[in-house]
Amino acid sequence: MIRIPHNQDQNCTEHRQGKTVFTKQQASIRTALLLAVNTVLLVGLSIGLIFDYQRGLDQRLTEKQISLQEEAALLHSAVTELQVHGHSDVQRFIDHACARMQDAVSPGHHIVVRLDQVILQARTHHRASPAFARVIQQASKTPAKTGLAYGKPIIVGTESSADDKLQIYVSEFTQNVQQASRTQLLKRALEMAVLGVVLTLVVNLILMRLVTRPIAILVHAVRRIADRELGVSPPGFKSFELDFLSAEIRQMSSKLELAEKSQRVQMSKARRIQCNLLPSPAELHSAGIYNVHMPAEDVGGDFFDMKVLDDDRVVICMGDVTGHGVPAAMGAAMLKILFEHSSGEMTDPAKVLAHINRRFYEVTLEGDFATMFMGVLDRRSGRFVYASAGHEIGYVIRQNGLIDKLDGTGLLLGVDPEAVCEAIELQVHVSDRIVLLTDGLVEALSPEGNILGRTAIKQLLKQNSLISSDEQARKLVQLVEAHQDSQAQLDDITIAILCV
Repeated sequence: MIRIPHNQDQNCTEHRQGKTVFTKQQASIRTALLLAVNTVLLVGLSIGLIFDYQRGLDQRLTEKQISLQEEAALLHSAVTELQVHGHSDVQRFIDHACARMQDAVSPGHHIVVRLDQVILQARTHHRASPAFARVIQQASKTPAKTGLAYGKPIIVGTESSADDKLQIYVSEFTQNVQQASRTQLLKRALEMAVLGVVLTLVVNLILMRLVTRPIAILVHAVRRIADRELGVSPPGFKSFELDFLSAEIRQMSSKLELAEKSQRVQMSKARRIQCNLLPSPAELHSAGIYNVHMPAEDVGGDFFDMKVLDDDRVVICMGDVTGHGVPAAMGAAMLKILFEHSSGEMTDPAKVLAHINRRFYEVTLEGDFATMFMGVLDRRSGRFVYASAGHEIGYVIRQNGLIDKLDGTGLLLGVDPEAVCEAIELQVHVSDRIVLLTDGLVEALSPEGNILGRTAIKQLLKQNSLISSDEQARKLVQLVEAHQDSQAQLDDITIAILCV
């Protein structure tokens, strides 16, 4: 067929071997859902851990403050008894009490005693200083009983006598409390991480069962339908949405199957009609013509006809409409009607093609073209007159094995309504053969994308010049089938051999 190049819109997807390949990476539904679920869980757990850490820290600080308060109360009772023996006994007592507290367990543990205006401090850990005592006293007056000493936070417990002459202060740094809270936070975070992993696996399995697998089944069904495997019926599902989608795909598949069956029936009828438009085998053989017609689809755009004028003269005509399928078949049917009408009034190939060209130009759409070859053979005189409107090269196989070409003599049909073709006259002899082809044979593609070409065709005709015409036609068919191999036929192929 004649192929007219045209531009195609650029799509956001590429089509390769019948498959749609998306050029942009896209996340699956499962991945998107897992990401959404895990993000919500992560945010929720983070907020929960922050609140849990703060609550745990406050609780531990409260417990520590109560513990220090109780220690201060016990020390207050002991100091009350010892103060009558003098300040030295009280000093030894608080040094001994503070020495029993280890820094690893109670960091920064310190005792301050106020007896009237005298301030006594434990000297065991060498922290005693007026400044430290003032910080502890100030911290005891705050609602939270906390302060800052040596750049570190402290917490204080206190106990006073009824007359406020004796006051005990016990303090500690809060670093152990904070460390314990951080350790608990890390422990909780680890527990939550393990829980999150387990939850992710569970959600993933659920999504695979409820979403991923059903969607994969539906996608497989749609691909089978796209591959023309109609009547596919995907199963139902428990979820409403997926079951609804499956039902719609089943209905679509069923409707497409019915439409396909109807189309096959219609195309079968169209093929039979197109076959009826061709000369019958009996007519062809009686006129010494052997014909092969191989449409790329059920119907095609190649056209072939002949007409016996009298006992000596026969008219042969071959056409090729752009494209293939139903539109091309309609164009071919139109050419047959125009040929029958025109050849009944005149026998000059050039005049017939000029008349057909004008009518074809009037009734076809813009961009629709055709090639056409018409020849008149007079077996008595040995004259062969032909005209070619851009048609594929034909050949005359001489009885001595030489081959002459039948070149085009004019422009395609449908391009210019005033275009004319030149008529060429050849002298032929008995046993010569005239071979006409359409370009579907010449341009047949191999799986590697190579065309068959005219050289291979001419070589085959030359090597098989002595066999019968029907054998020559079969050899040409075998040649193109071997060349195409597994490659699908892309264009209509028509071969006609006229024996002189």
